[in-house]
Amino acid sequence: MKYLLFIVLLVGILITAGCVNENKDALVTPAQTTPTPTTSIPTTVITPEITTSIIPTITPNVTTTTSIEPIKTPTPKPDPTDVSEINFLHYSDDDFSVDYPSTWIITTSTYTPYYCKSVLDTSRNDYHLCFENETKSIGPFSFYLDDNLKKPYRIVTFTSADGKLKFVAFTQDFIDATTGHWRLSPTIDWTRSEFESRYPNLSAFTYISNYKYYQSQNVLSSTFDVKLPEGSNYLPSAYSEKAMVTLHHVGTFAFITDNENFDKYRNLKDKIISSIKTNDRV
Repeated sequence: MKYLLFIVLLVGILITAGCVNENKDALVTPAQTTPTPTTSIPTTVITPEITTSIIPTITPNVTTTTSIEPIKTPTPKPDPTDVSEINFLHYSDDDFSVDYPSTWIITTSTYTPYYCKSVLDTSRNDYHLCFENETKSIGPFSFYLDDNLKKPYRIVTFTSADGKLKFVAFTQDFIDATTGHWRLSPTIDWTRSEFESRYPNLSAFTYISNYKYYQSQNVLSSTFDVKLPEGSNYLPSAYSEKAMVTLHHVGTFAFITDNENFDKYRNLKDKIISSIKTNDRV
């Protein structure tokens, strides 16, 4: 009985406690919820620093090779061997006149002679060397110093377009004291002597041909041909020469070729040499 009463009493206490707690909860004003302060964190948009590397444009050092073709100069044509196909012009000065091909080039110059003691001494081995360069570059003339002739000597050179043919006039004046006292030698001896002074060790009897001595325009003249052996080192290697002695002048003329062209242009040589006239009073 005691236990039962104790249990009933205990249950009553528990029920009363539950009601008190419920009313107590109803009387309590819900606590104001304090809002959590919001911290405004400024948002900084960080733009990443982009480093732009500017790569300079490098122009490659390219060497452009421009192929420039040289201007081709047309090779001058040789003169026709048929004289009738050549157009001739007439040249004249105070000394002489001559007909020459229109394509030929004319140059004038002078030559001052000098003394060379070995030129007349044929016993010397070097006597021909005195005027070797003159003979090669100008022509087969008498370049030695002669006291009976005035200085300088006059030269007129006619050169073909292809450079393989030349006609040269070589004029010398007598000094006043000897004017009118000179005559052209009628024999071939003087011609042979001149030849051997130019070309030692060669026989004039072998290489001089077609020698003629005659009167032309009241002037005594001589002509002859020279054709040296093939492969000879002497220059010129082939030519035809004409000499004319007037009252005041000695005119020597040479049509100069080489071995190959000598016979080929014989008609042209005859045409030019036959047209020579002296302009000196005789």
